[in-house]
Amino acid sequence: MNNTIILATISMACAGLASFSNKIATENQIHFPTYLLLTSLPYFILIFIVQNNAKEPMLFTPFSVTLGLSGGILGCIAFYTVYTALANGGDGSTIFPITSLQVVIPVVLSYMIFKEPLTLTKLSGLGFSVIALILLTR
Repeated sequence: MNNTIILATISMACAGLASFSNKIATENQIHFPTYLLLTSLPYFILIFIVQNNAKEPMLFTPFSVTLGLSGGILGCIAFYTVYTALANGGDGSTIFPITSLQVVIPVVLSYMIFKEPLTLTKLSGLGFSVIALILLTR
């Protein structure tokens, strides 16, 4: 199996479990700021590990700062809104399928911006994802 596919599969499993931990946190009424802080700590550890093994120092350019902060802000909004939806009684079996359709956005943008191929197979997969969402939210 291709190394990138293995990495993507690990990412999918970890992201799914991380999302489910939000449901566990809301069911157990864990204080959101505490939970947010603790879920953020591993990112700081990863930064130190990756930077310690890097061959060059951190480089902050206007583009890297803009892109990094934009991605971080969008990620925070996504995290907070899912957590809030779950805390307000949303069913994980409804919320998670809706948020999993996030995959459609980078696939379409990768096609539009980077001219990555969008094959019939990929379009079918996206279509089945939408159909699965409709079925899972009923």
